[in-house]
Amino acid sequence: MQELIRCFKGWFYFWAWNCSIVGGYLLFVPLTLLQIFTTKFHRRILDLLVTYWQYYVTTLLFLLKCHVHVTGDPIKSDEISLVISNHRTRVDWNFLWAVMYHAVEGKNRWWYSTKFILKKSIRNIPAAGWVMQMAMYVFINRTWDEDKSVLDNYIEYVDRMDYKHLLILFPEGTDLTPKTIESSNRFAALNKLPKYEHVLHPRSTGFVYLVDEMRKRNCLDAVYDLTLIYPDDCPQNEEQLFFQGKFPTNVLAHLVRYPVPALPDNKEGLKVFLEQRWLEKEQTMNEFRKTGNFLYHGSALNRDRYLSKAWAYFTQLIWLSLSCVMIYFLFAHVMYFWLVTMYTLSLYVIPLFKACLRTIGNLIFRKSSRKMKVSASE
Repeated sequence: MQELIRCFKGWFYFWAWNCSIVGGYLLFVPLTLLQIFTTKFHRRILDLLVTYWQYYVTTLLFLLKCHVHVTGDPIKSDEISLVISNHRTRVDWNFLWAVMYHAVEGKNRWWYSTKFILKKSIRNIPAAGWVMQMAMYVFINRTWDEDKSVLDNYIEYVDRMDYKHLLILFPEGTDLTPKTIESSNRFAALNKLPKYEHVLHPRSTGFVYLVDEMRKRNCLDAVYDLTLIYPDDCPQNEEQLFFQGKFPTNVLAHLVRYPVPALPDNKEGLKVFLEQRWLEKEQTMNEFRKTGNFLYHGSALNRDRYLSKAWAYFTQLIWLSLSCVMIYFLFAHVMYFWLVTMYTLSLYVIPLFKACLRTIGNLIFRKSSRKMKVSASE
């Protein structure tokens, strides 16, 4: 019976989550027309809707009796922040939306959007990936030349728009599994670093580049070190979360704020800073597993004012109604149907076109380089 209830919870979460994503996407598409008049207003409206959707996910977890406990330093909604977090499972993002709901404070918190740096393949997931693109998530391919260009475009936009938001980066690059722990410890042995059991050694290239370039442009206010712990059930992947209903009873999160002036002023120092934070995470988690004590400073950041059953059910009703209305419009109005269809196709065609241009440009550059070398040798 318990297993049946767990599976029901997983399926309920899966369908509620995906229906809200579809409804949100169908609403976002016509809002792209606002960009014709003002990019800034369009981004502000989208951020408001995305932040309210993050609250929707928080209420879903609340109804499923998944309690998210956040402590430490609050994130200020009038700043540009970079959050670095350990990556315990493939589905950390489900719980990090709730963590950010509790952690962000200030009068602009409902317009203060959360972004993630994610693998490029995720952008092509139907509905979810499309919404993430529209919400301005950052997608990387783990090829530095290409990723550097992506990060440069992101930094340029943030600088130009003075765009207040928070960006979550997983420096480990992948989630914690026996296989990735083994790989991380092989790297540690080669580089004379300590072996870890609860975290993976962080990759510093992206973090160092982001912090260094953003502070040069004066478009980064603080870095937050986030430690994430699942004391009981821990869903490792989407199958366990959605189809087996493996929800943690509690999620513990702790934030430590580092203002930009307090960070090391050179790239090597930033690399050491990142490695030191991960060493502290390993020690904190090791202590927690042994004693049950989660070492932290600061106050509890949980915001329970809007986390009652009444508010939760009201939010579910709003998003379910919105999704039904938008799906009705999709099939009832031909113009709207074609607008959504053409926009969705553009999400695939435009990146493909850019990739073709990049490939052609690289081929021309290589051919020109070879000709120059031949001419020089003659």
